[in-house]
Amino acid sequence: MWLVSMLVVVPVLYLATGQPITPEIANWLGNFLPNDSTISDQSVALGCISGIALAGSPLHLIGRYLPTVVHELGHAFTAGVLGGRPRHITISLDTSGWAYFHPPESWGRVRATLVSIAGYLAPPIAALAAVMAVQAGFPQSWFLFSTGVLAIAIVFLVRNIWGFVWTAAIVAGCYFSVRYLPANLIANSVPVIAGYLSVEGFRDARNQQKIIKWSTGSGCDAECIARYWRLKPVLVGRIHTLLVAVIGSIALKLAIEPYWAEIYEWGEEIISNRTIDRLLP
Repeated sequence: MWLVSMLVVVPVLYLATGQPITPEIANWLGNFLPNDSTISDQSVALGCISGIALAGSPLHLIGRYLPTVVHELGHAFTAGVLGGRPRHITISLDTSGWAYFHPPESWGRVRATLVSIAGYLAPPIAALAAVMAVQAGFPQSWFLFSTGVLAIAIVFLVRNIWGFVWTAAIVAGCYFSVRYLPANLIANSVPVIAGYLSVEGFRDARNQQKIIKWSTGSGCDAECIARYWRLKPVLVGRIHTLLVAVIGSIALKLAIEPYWAEIYEWGEEIISNRTIDRLLP
């Protein structure tokens, strides 16, 4: 699982840290997906805003398991990279999850902390990497990469029935989408998913703070980190939430900023029209 974990974690962190795609990789991706191309700044911004709106509406319940899967895969693959042995993950009907792995004898609290903190950071980091991939001109490549990661999870990690059924359904849906839907529709769906993950990641981090407050001893990630370093779980939960908010905000800023002026003017126009309507007899 070390190699599998590296093949997942390295590309995500490489893109999320703003590293450019080398010409060799770009040529390889171009041969693999010759129709992959950059979508307009307007499409990226509006797609991301649509994802935010989706996360803020009742429709977010449809995809609420996706952030959980990403969260648990963040734990599992980080453990794999750091020398642990991921065993399996579970995804429950109540959207809770658990990642099981065997740490080496020389684990230490630093690596244990990195694995614990990786869960809540995984959705916003994935969102940031997705925005970077779209702006670099490889939205379809990122869509296929993400689908492949979920497929890997099915084969190697997901073991409970509900987690397997839900993840398999998503992978199947992505497969048939790539096969039968227009390429531009697939490309435009990536910023939507990025916006959704950014908001859902923050919501989950806030929920962890509630768990710390009302369910002491639950064993949540912040409590584990607090135990390693002899800190207060409340403090760790707040730091966790802050990191998630910062990374998610960077992703949203990168996606929306190129089209921000037009969005601002559009919003001003709507507000002005509504004000005039109210003043008219």
